[in-house]
Amino acid sequence: MRAALLLIALLLAPLLAGQGPARAAEMVETTLYFGLANANGETVVHPSRWKDFLAEEVTPRFPDGFTVVDAQGQWKTQWGRILREETRLLIIVHARTQKAAQDIAALKAVYVKRFNQTSVLHTESSVKVVE
Repeated sequence: MRAALLLIALLLAPLLAGQGPARAAEMVETTLYFGLANANGETVVHPSRWKDFLAEEVTPRFPDGFTVVDAQGQWKTQWGRILREETRLLIIVHARTQKAAQDIAALKAVYVKRFNQTSVLHTESSVKVVE
């Protein structure tokens, strides 16, 4: 009996100390693909302009954080021409809220207008964030 009580105490100790199993939260991972060139293949979003976009538009909307990945993109125009361009992936993990959806739509609209782009590719996945 004593051994059983000791075993239970050892199993419960981490839970009582706040070191129990990791908690998981259901979130959304949004990835936005920002092309840095125009339709002629000329780079129009230089590093300083990208930094300004992050500081002025992204950070105020997602102050809890985000990730930027440099990438190389390729896509086919409506005329069948293959274009390659430097791309920035903006990855944001956030709660599924109306405000987040509005902020993401606003980022896309601002980018298209500011840098004279055709569109911003947008993907979303449900993710589980484990602490």
